[in-house]
Amino acid sequence: MKKIYMLLIAAMVISCSTTGPQITTGDEKSKSILAAFDSYLANDYSWADTLYSPEILIYINSVEAVDLKTNIAGLTSHHELFSDISINSPGGEGGAYVQTTNYNNDAGVWSHAWFVWKGTGKATGKTIQIPVHVAYKWDNNGSISETYLFSDQAPQLAEINASQMQ
Repeated sequence: MKKIYMLLIAAMVISCSTTGPQITTGDEKSKSILAAFDSYLANDYSWADTLYSPEILIYINSVEAVDLKTNIAGLTSHHELFSDISINSPGGEGGAYVQTTNYNNDAGVWSHAWFVWKGTGKATGKTIQIPVHVAYKWDNNGSISETYLFSDQAPQLAEINASQMQ
């Protein structure tokens, strides 16, 4: 009986010391992503070289990665095609919602951002709103090594097509 009690106590100690995922919202990683969003709104991409790993893999609604130069060109084109660009939380005002999760295992550390991207097309005059989710994987050097963006690109593609008709 004494062995059973010792076994139960050992099991409780082990289970209590095991930590699951830790989710934060005000951490440095989340703040650095929010700062990058603010810079994007100002059409400034100087953050990319410090925030992203040199080997960054960027997936935009695809299983095929684009390189950093292509990604920055796409972000820059937003400002050429749209005015009054904003990023708001899914519930309304206040910027994007970003959380960072440390999985404490091989899954690593990921930050996730949810927001509604809004802009007014310069060619059409139409204001569009697009819900967006971006997942960022952090490497051991504190840089983002992978990015996955999920959104409906159709409204932006329609604006590109309209701008090319002019």
